[in-house]
Amino acid sequence: MSTIVCVDLGGTKAQVARVDEQGVYDARRYSVPASATKTQVNEFIRGIIAQQLSASCCGIAIGVPGMVDLRSGTVLETVNIPAWQDVPLAEQLNGYFSLPVVVNNDVNCFTMGEYCYGQHYQPGAPHYEPVPNLLGVCLGTGLGAGLIFEGRLYSGRHCAAGEFGSFPYRDGILERYTSGQFFLDRGTNGAEQAALALRGDSYAQSLFDEFGCHLGYALSQTLLAFDPDKIVLGGSVSKSYNLFERSMWKSLAGQTHPALFKRLEIEVGKLEYAALRGAYQLFRQQFSEGI
Repeated sequence: MSTIVCVDLGGTKAQVARVDEQGVYDARRYSVPASATKTQVNEFIRGIIAQQLSASCCGIAIGVPGMVDLRSGTVLETVNIPAWQDVPLAEQLNGYFSLPVVVNNDVNCFTMGEYCYGQHYQPGAPHYEPVPNLLGVCLGTGLGAGLIFEGRLYSGRHCAAGEFGSFPYRDGILERYTSGQFFLDRGTNGAEQAALALRGDSYAQSLFDEFGCHLGYALSQTLLAFDPDKIVLGGSVSKSYNLFERSMWKSLAGQTHPALFKRLEIEVGKLEYAALRGAYQLFRQQFSEGI
């Protein structure tokens, strides 16, 4: 069975593995040199891919944290890796490894993986049918979203569809209030505050309550824009869902039309390696022969 080398490149961490329809093999995690030069970031990506190559590999699929020209596989912008802009990534990797390459947005990959493998079924359907409209939202270094409309990934020409984290909000943009940046702006981090909140620290819990209020507002905007059947949360901050779930739903209820709110489903994605498996699916769609 042929495998694809799949990469999930985030703002701080990267994960890479060989993937086929049956599973994910030899997954490895790396710290991303986010402050490095463009050349150094390119060398880092080639290096982690090279460690996974084997005789069975027939292609490369990579999700990146930013905007991508899908036709050329060019990375246009990555907010959290400042020097890594306007990179013809598909061309570079194809030239270096002599393998076909697919480049897409990292949250698109996450959403595709959840849709294809996460068992998000329509309630009441006579068979196990996936929900037709799924919104994947990753709460990590930044805030990103991926959209499945009528069973198909919709990303727009530049993977900008669903990037509501850049919507104006208060004195900045939504991402500052609904991702890890929310905690960094307060001189701390989400993991530290989650540990304190679980031990009963009132200030830490108040931070998550505030975070949930901001996230509820952000999601209310997505309901008006996309009207999904279900929202699946991913990213590091989503692991603390129980700490902001109540305030998030309360905020949503106060800002959402009852018809939209009544049947809305929100859950934290449980699929392991969702972004890697989604990247594999996107490769299959583009290069179906020989896999």
